[in-house]
Amino acid sequence: MKKIEMKVLLAILFLFSFSFAAINPQLQLYNYSLSKFPAAPGDTLTLTLHIRNIEFANCAERVSVQVITAHPLSVQGLDTRYLPDLCLNDPDSKGTVSFDIPVDSLAQSGTFPITVITNYEQRFDKFSATNTINARVSGTPYITASVASSNPTDIYPGDKATITITFQNNGTGRIESGRVALSAPSGIDVKWAGKEQDIGLIPSRGSASLVFTIEALKSAKSGNYTLTADLSYNGENSVIGTQKFSFALPVKEKAEFIASAKNGTKLNADDNTEVSLVLRNSGTQEARKLKVRIQPIFPFSTDGTVRYIDSLMPGEEKELLYMVHVDKDATAGGQIAGVLIDYEDPQGKKFSNTEDFALSVVTKTLVQQAMDYWYLFAIILLIVVIALLRMVYGLVSKAWKDAGEKK
Repeated sequence: MKKIEMKVLLAILFLFSFSFAAINPQLQLYNYSLSKFPAAPGDTLTLTLHIRNIEFANCAERVSVQVITAHPLSVQGLDTRYLPDLCLNDPDSKGTVSFDIPVDSLAQSGTFPITVITNYEQRFDKFSATNTINARVSGTPYITASVASSNPTDIYPGDKATITITFQNNGTGRIESGRVALSAPSGIDVKWAGKEQDIGLIPSRGSASLVFTIEALKSAKSGNYTLTADLSYNGENSVIGTQKFSFALPVKEKAEFIASAKNGTKLNADDNTEVSLVLRNSGTQEARKLKVRIQPIFPFSTDGTVRYIDSLMPGEEKELLYMVHVDKDATAGGQIAGVLIDYEDPQGKKFSNTEDFALSVVTKTLVQQAMDYWYLFAIILLIVVIALLRMVYGLVSKAWKDAGEKK
């Protein structure tokens, strides 16, 4: 009898413990919503949570919901909200709670977790449930551009230069697959190999630089020329963006020169000829302390004579004389000669220019070639004259002798 009672008691205790475990309340985050997805830096999100008790027997008591965030997210006001007791058949509104989540204005784009901790009790037992919600922050890029450097710093007509342009992303979103095309007005040439360049990815608060090669044509007038950089890129969420930037490229005044031989100048091969060289300042600035010499380029050479000019104003020209020798193997016709010009600008900055000009070479006629050997002809002529004189003298002497014998 006692054994039967013991078994019945154990069975009752087992069933009681099973029933007790089965009637504990269980709260579940069955739904939530974010007022903005994705959010932008500076936005304030409203996070709405829907909590439900899915256990039929007992209600959850002293319910609290806490939200934990990390930079760049934060919780506005209290991070914990309290709910009334939640039972199985309660309306959804009874388990609904909201939090305001500000996003830092300098937030980087990305996905950031929000941790939701639900605490509740039933009689003297305490329970807790943890959930994680991901908030997406998607920024907007804002690009500025500037010329970081120029080599050389001062650009003159005829100069080639490399310019470095830096692109700074001051926005809150990154750019991807960035590409830059540089264009210039007439007078400035952007070298074709680098007109378009990839800049790739620039993160928020990041920067990237590109180097372009340009040339100011010799015909370019002094002044400011506008360079235009067109940036195209892919933003976040596959948004395609474009921006246009303009830069002022100053081309400084400079003396330019045109050299030419005086009209009608012709040089004989294998001969020395005095050449009158006309040097004209075709630029926009005065040239000072000029040193001008003809370069030894086949078939021409000189004795190294240097001519000096104190000043040559824009549009002014000077005539300079040089003795030029033409090689005996020179080909008849127009030949290119060169002149080297060293000078200073009004500020004392030194420059060196090389200009080409044409000289006409002619071959000597047979008479001219023969005249090169006049001394031989003179000797032959002298010998002939002496021979003739001797002959005449012999004849005259014989005649006189014959006349004396007759007498």
